[in-house]
Amino acid sequence: MVSNQTTKPNKLLAVNSTQDVIDIINEYAPKTKRHFFIYFLALSGVFLDAYQVVIMAFANKYIAQEFVVSPTFSASVNSIFFVGLMIGGLIAQSTVDKIGQRRAFLLSIGLWIMGALMLPIVTNIWVLLFIFLLMGTGLGIDFPLSTSAVAELAGTKSKKSGGSVNLWQVVWFLTTTFVYLLLFILYKFDINEMKLWRVAFFIGALFAVIIIILRYRLIGESAIWAARVKRVAQLTEIIKKRYQITIEITSNFSISATTTDKSKPEKTSKISQYKILFSKKYLKRTILSCVIANMQSWQYNAVGAYLPVILISMFAGDLSASLLGTASVNMLAGLTGAITGSLLIAKLGTRKQSLIGFILVMLSLLALGFIGQSNIILTLLFLMTLIFSHAAGPAGLGITIATLSYPPSIRAAGIGFTNAVLRIGGIAGVIFWPLIWYKFGITSFYLLALVPLIGSLTCYLIKWEPLNNEVDKEDEEVMLLLKN
Repeated sequence: MVSNQTTKPNKLLAVNSTQDVIDIINEYAPKTKRHFFIYFLALSGVFLDAYQVVIMAFANKYIAQEFVVSPTFSASVNSIFFVGLMIGGLIAQSTVDKIGQRRAFLLSIGLWIMGALMLPIVTNIWVLLFIFLLMGTGLGIDFPLSTSAVAELAGTKSKKSGGSVNLWQVVWFLTTTFVYLLLFILYKFDINEMKLWRVAFFIGALFAVIIIILRYRLIGESAIWAARVKRVAQLTEIIKKRYQITIEITSNFSISATTTDKSKPEKTSKISQYKILFSKKYLKRTILSCVIANMQSWQYNAVGAYLPVILISMFAGDLSASLLGTASVNMLAGLTGAITGSLLIAKLGTRKQSLIGFILVMLSLLALGFIGQSNIILTLLFLMTLIFSHAAGPAGLGITIATLSYPPSIRAAGIGFTNAVLRIGGIAGVIFWPLIWYKFGITSFYLLALVPLIGSLTCYLIKWEPLNNEVDKEDEEVMLLLKN
């Protein structure tokens, strides 16, 4: 459990419903710097997600050579990981409803570890395909849990909550920088180039084991889940340790959509949850989060994930220079952009920040297409501008908007659905961008500029800003809808 210091210790509060628990979380969520470590730990599944995306993009040509398949088929195998992410995202809400946050964390990362430990020895392309699907499903479950956990730990009442949730993008670019440096170091230590991706996955499994242990010990269970399943003693303990508040559960304690059984929640229909996402009240929120998530994923997986492929053509096939150059771009542009974006959210808002980011990415793509390969320095400059604008702008905001636009009862479903749509953009980037790039080269950037154009138009037309709305107060209303 997380043990926090609050400004009002040892306070005694009466709890009549799950909504009271949500209000306590939002009122007394800690804001000290110490808890940023807990937020990063909750988002550690993002580390594994970014880790795998980078390794798969790097490994694409090596998988094609080793398993004697075409680069297109190899990219299709990699895209199965994104299919798994979609599947996992869609079942995340029902998974956490059934087994709780702590065990769902164990399940999700456990599936990834199983796959990562098998990858160094796999010799069959179809087995490789199954492993990527398994790993993707695990991280697909984990992603909504991660951002939901941060929303609960940080609270959603303050505008600063957007920055806390958007830290997942900081984790992403920290990871991409780290992975490219890792590949560079392994290559310099004379690890066979064909085996680099296998060794990297094995090292990733070791990191995942550390993550799963720290999460289990330090994050603990969701207070909202404990309230929904009427685990009164556990709920009281969580609130006491996390917020130093003593709660008194009243005799008329009520939770919508639950049975009188103290250990099992009433089964709610997944169809009902997704139906609510597309109801009149939530439709604009769903469209906005999904379009931003999909478009940013398209542009990143086309350029960011395949940056080594782009740079290696600029550095005359020098793998070392390509890996080191990619790490530098991710650190100088991606990481600084992600940090800048998290700091700006409270001031600009998620929608406006996404709009500005998409416009800057579009201009960068047009500039890259115009410059071509005539000037390496200018090309690198605009690649860095693109990555910075992406990271500071829409990169993490589709998921952030989804996290802050829905009350806790459907939050994981909303994040999971948005994450599934995000992965469609990932699949498009992974499969189609290499084909477009090999056919058209630098001029492909003109075609890709259509992606941020669509994103910017959507942000301009849909006027929804979750930071100005306390959506957690809608939880009881949604729970009644789920029950009916």
